[in-house]
Amino acid sequence: MRQFISKRYLIAITAAGLLAASPAIAADCKSLLDPFNQAIDEAREHDAQGLIDKIASSADCGQYQTAAQYRLAALRLSAAQILMARGRPVAEYERLLAAADTPEVLWQASATLGEVRFGERRFAEAAEAYDRAIAIVKNETLTPTRPEKFEIDGLINRSGQARLLAANVKMADGSTAFVPTAKDQRDGTLGGIYSRSVRGIVPQAVPVPITFDYAKTTFTPIGEQAARELAQALKEQGIQRVRLVGHTDVRGSDETNMKLSAARAEAVAAFLKEAGVSTVIETKGVGSTEPIKLMDSSGLSQDDIYTLNRRVEFIRE
Repeated sequence: MRQFISKRYLIAITAAGLLAASPAIAADCKSLLDPFNQAIDEAREHDAQGLIDKIASSADCGQYQTAAQYRLAALRLSAAQILMARGRPVAEYERLLAAADTPEVLWQASATLGEVRFGERRFAEAAEAYDRAIAIVKNETLTPTRPEKFEIDGLINRSGQARLLAANVKMADGSTAFVPTAKDQRDGTLGGIYSRSVRGIVPQAVPVPITFDYAKTTFTPIGEQAARELAQALKEQGIQRVRLVGHTDVRGSDETNMKLSAARAEAVAAFLKEAGVSTVIETKGVGSTEPIKLMDSSGLSQDDIYTLNRRVEFIRE
C-alpha cells in the first residue's frame, strides 16, 4: 500500500511547536497551550483532544484551534503509520486514521485514509478521501508549503481510479456507485479531479467514470451522471478546447476495440453538445494501445485493471 508521507516527516511535524505566537497573545492562553503542547510531546492523545475542545470554546484562544488540530492530527497519523509499517491489521489503526482525517487540516491524513479504503476495496470512500486531500492542498492556509508535483498528480490520479472502480465494481450487495466530485470550498465550482489547478498543477488527462452498457455506446445510469458532471465542469470553467480519448481493455480484436473506443468518445461528445457545452471537442479512440499507468497495482485483480483500462479521458488542450 503506497503511503503519501514518510514516518520521518511525520515525526518532524509532530514535534514542531506549531502554536507559537507573539508573547503578548500567547500569555493569555498559556494555561491551555502549554499543557496541550506537553500532551502532544508525550503522545497523550486523549488529553490533547480534551484541551483542543477547551481551546475551541475559548474566546481568547480559539484562534489556535486549527493549529492545535493540525498537531494532533499529525500525532495520530504518525502513530497510525507506525502500525501500518509493522504490518498490523487495519482494525488497530483505523480509529487513529479516521480521527486524524476528521478535522480536515492535514492532507496526508486524508490521503492515507484514502489508500487504506482503496486497499479495502471501499472505492467510493477512497475517492471522497482523496477529494478531501486535494481540497486541503489547495488551501494555502492549511498547506503553506505546496506538496511535490508527483504527490499532487498521485492524488488526482488515485481519485480518478477510485471513481472508475466505484462505478464498475460491485459491492457485496451488488451495487455500484457514482461518487459526486467535491465542490471547491472557495467558489463552489467542482474541485477534485476537475480542479482548474491544484497549487499550479493543472490536471491534464482525467479518467471520467462514464460507464457504458456492455459492448455498446449507450450510458449506464451511473455513466449518465458522470457525463452530466463533466458537462458541468466544462461549463463552469469555460474551457475552450478539449480532447476526449476512448480506451478499451485488451479483450477483443484490435479493430473492434479501436471502433468501440472511438464511438464511445463520440457518444460522450454528442451528449455534451446536447447538454449545452460550447467547448470545441476533439474525439479519438485508441483501443487498448494506451493502458492506464498504475503506480501501484497491489490489491487490484485482473478484472479491476480491465475496468481501469475501459475509460474515456478528458484532456485539456
